[in-house]
Amino acid sequence: MTDNNPFALPRPVQRSHEVSGLHVEEAVPLDDGAFDCPVLMVHGAFHGWWAYARWLTWFATLGVPAYALSVRNHEGSRALSADEYRRTGIEHYVEDIAAVLDWIGKPAMLVGHSLGGLMVQKAAEDRDVVAVACIGSASPAGVGPTRDFTWDEDESLMFDRARMRGAMFEEIDDATFESIYNRLVPESTRALNQSGLAGVDVDPAKISAPMLFLGTEHDGIGLHPADKLAAFFNAEHMTIPGTSHDVLLEDSGLRVAAHILGWACRSAPGFLPRPG
Repeated sequence: MTDNNPFALPRPVQRSHEVSGLHVEEAVPLDDGAFDCPVLMVHGAFHGWWAYARWLTWFATLGVPAYALSVRNHEGSRALSADEYRRTGIEHYVEDIAAVLDWIGKPAMLVGHSLGGLMVQKAAEDRDVVAVACIGSASPAGVGPTRDFTWDEDESLMFDRARMRGAMFEEIDDATFESIYNRLVPESTRALNQSGLAGVDVDPAKISAPMLFLGTEHDGIGLHPADKLAAFFNAEHMTIPGTSHDVLLEDSGLRVAAHILGWACRSAPGFLPRPG
């Protein structure tokens, strides 16, 4: 509560951490929180932890301990040389997720967007996780490629404004898009090739946690639809109307977060609220 607005709710405390050279942002629920299970959110290509800035506060306000990381060479995390970044692949980003899970110290729900969706699928093979939710997700090898050409891996990849706008940001106004675009960073081309050319094997039999795949209605990336990924993993799926690929940053983004929270409470035994 604040002096000038008696109806304002206290905001969760937000903290920044460095974990194995990675930036991790944490939002701490008030009191002890309604949930014991944390959520760890993983961004997609070009982005950083900040893509989940609103989600961090939203989850923590509802009592969920919330974390978002930047994988290596993304905002706030350790910088790589051009040669190191050239060799960086999905397997290295999965190592980053594992390091943060170890630091959190308890099983978490993983949320991944786009390229981050493939990262959390792979991470869930070898980690004790409570649930896995993938939004506008890249696909593992078993679902098949999403393009038939290879990008040159000598340089990292960054799309110009027009291409980025058309592929990912249809539901975002021009001023907001500009502020987002100025924060994006070039992506590892090797990681993008692994994703688009079916270069990452994920074994559904190794993932015991419930999974959810959410698609967006106006996705210009050329991904496999959510129902196809869900069929591969024997998971639930839904396409969210009125959304584009970068739904995390849209006005409708928290509607997606709410759907994930409701699904986790219904489908993941380890995500139930604390008794009492």
